[in-house]
Amino acid sequence: MSLYPRKIWDVCKSPRNAGFVDHGNVVGVDASFICGSFVSFSIRVEPETKIVSAAAFQTNGCGYMTAAADVLAETVKNKHLSELHGLKPADLNAAVEASLGVFDKGRRQCADCCISALRSAFADYRKRQIEEFHGEKALICTCFGVSEETIDHHIETGSLRTVDDVAQVCRAGGGCGSCRMLIQEMLDRLEFQV
Repeated sequence: MSLYPRKIWDVCKSPRNAGFVDHGNVVGVDASFICGSFVSFSIRVEPETKIVSAAAFQTNGCGYMTAAADVLAETVKNKHLSELHGLKPADLNAAVEASLGVFDKGRRQCADCCISALRSAFADYRKRQIEEFHGEKALICTCFGVSEETIDHHIETGSLRTVDDVAQVCRAGGGCGSCRMLIQEMLDRLEFQV
């Protein structure tokens, strides 16, 4: 007999994504101060295609944490960065609940810790994109490494009117969404000049 609910037990007895990604290019870690457990994600985002080709986790946590981490790693695998919609905590929590059911109040922190670690990994990815950028103009979209100059060019030559138009043409604004306001300002500035 298991100490865990059936869905949790089924995942934690044979997780599909436990381990470490060889040649991973981002890492995210978080720890629970309630139980002292940690979880880390190692992820590989393909530089050219911006697809998450691999995701794995390591944890010393309980079955709830193991199961939640496994579900989250599976959720991001083989997805284009734009499909992740900024990794909103509510969306990630919904993915965990869809696979494992709702965690009771005492176990909620297990899933929250995993969500935080996964989001930390993608924040690390955006930070690395900024560090690698060496253009003369500002880097606007860190998810896809798109500069202000590139966006301006596409706006001016493509008769683009919305942020979604820009995202469709050069992917800027199609990832985490943090640059969408800047792109809108660029669109507004050009519209004002015309």
